[in-house]
Amino acid sequence: MRQLAVAIVLLSLLPACLGPRTESSRYYMLPEAAQAPAAPAPPAGAPSLGLGPITLPPYLARPELATRLGPERIAYAADDRWAAPLEDLLVRALAEGLRTGLPAREIVRWPWALGSPPDVTVSVDLMRFEADAAGGVTLEARWTVTRRGGSALAGETRIREGAAPGDVAGSVAALGRALGALSRDIAAAGRGGAPR
Repeated sequence: MRQLAVAIVLLSLLPACLGPRTESSRYYMLPEAAQAPAAPAPPAGAPSLGLGPITLPPYLARPELATRLGPERIAYAADDRWAAPLEDLLVRALAEGLRTGLPAREIVRWPWALGSPPDVTVSVDLMRFEADAAGGVTLEARWTVTRRGGSALAGETRIREGAAPGDVAGSVAALGRALGALSRDIAAAGRGGAPR
């Protein structure tokens, strides 16, 4: 009888253990991707734009937001995550920034068909794209703009944006601003101007 009573008590507790759990994760999008203004219609004869490859360090290719604690130390947030793979968010945000700054009739994501390459291609190698313990963010990137049949123009962008310590949403917004500055540098080079 005693074993039966213990089994009944355990079975009555089972639904509580298997019931709904509270989700504590918070998910973030890059602001440039989520809130970019509508791009004007491209002028007649606007080129096609190929975007990619966009590479990022392996330590950033994970769902958790990264915070740099020192030159050799990175921490990952337990509850703060990207709403999609970071590479996809970067491509979307850069495409929107370039659509506005470097009018194109279409933007094609890498890899594209070998037989029909875009008129202009942009590749980006992100070396840093993270917040730090003080709340600020750093973006460091090398990029190349190539016109079909022309020479490649290479550049480098380094951006430091401030945010309040402990304000994850503020740091994500600062990452979006840094990415916007990167797209403006690339667009200026693509138009034949000098990056900032």
